Amino acid sequence: PYFYLISYLSSLWSIEMIEYGYHFQAIVGLQSGKPLACELLLRKDPRTERSTATHSSDFYTENLVTLTNTKIKAIEALSKQHNQWIFLNFTRCEISHLSFNLCRKRLSKLLPQIQLVIEVTECGGQYNKAIFEKNLLILKKNGFQIAIDNFGAPNVNIELLKLLEPDFVKLDISLIRNATHSEENAIKFYQLVDLIRHRGHKVVIVGIETKKELLIAQKTRAEFAQGFHYHSPEPV
Repeated sequence: PYFYLISYLSSLWSIEMIEYGYHFQAIVGLQSGKPLACELLLRKDPRTERSTATHSSDFYTENLVTLTNTKIKAIEALSKQHNQWIFLNFTRCEISHLSFNLCRKRLSKLLPQIQLVIEVTECGGQYNKAIFEKNLLILKKNGFQIAIDNFGAPNVNIELLKLLEPDFVKLDISLIRNATHSEENAIKFYQLVDLIRHRGHKVVIVGIETKKELLIAQKTRAEFAQGFHYHSPEPV
């Protein structure tokens, strides 16, 4: 009976994943436009705006080990394209989950041949902050780099930067949008990028789609950019 139960659950997993697959989107040098990194995305429709699929956060957390195994295969494929960094999305709930250390150990086997960046994203549920911070510290000690996603969104602010001390800060897409509305907003945007860089973080301006957004972004001293202007997500 146990065997049949496992087979049944596996079949359910397969059905859930049929419409989903790993895609990647380039992260480029802001001034050069040359691909320097990429973000690995689990997506249903690559034309949608962001990487978050329609499943609940519980779906990803409970299937964390299985998803990590499939991530590794995708990472190995992407590494052949000579990306300098590969960004992997993990929510705070996932990083604080009991099975995360197993995932970290499996991903560690890819280091240092592949530079992996753990991109910390929001989660809809509660998580253990002490375990989250402990696991984040272990990641850093084991050679992973850390990125924080959606900086400028609610609850993703300077105080969080002080807590996590990430290597990369990815700006919320709303910031570049707002910067195009007025000169005053653009100046505030430039100042924000400078503030983050002065703290020692690399800045990724996310969501660049139009010429106006590109021109504003290039007036900053941010190092990286990401958006449909450069590259639309495509299957690994």
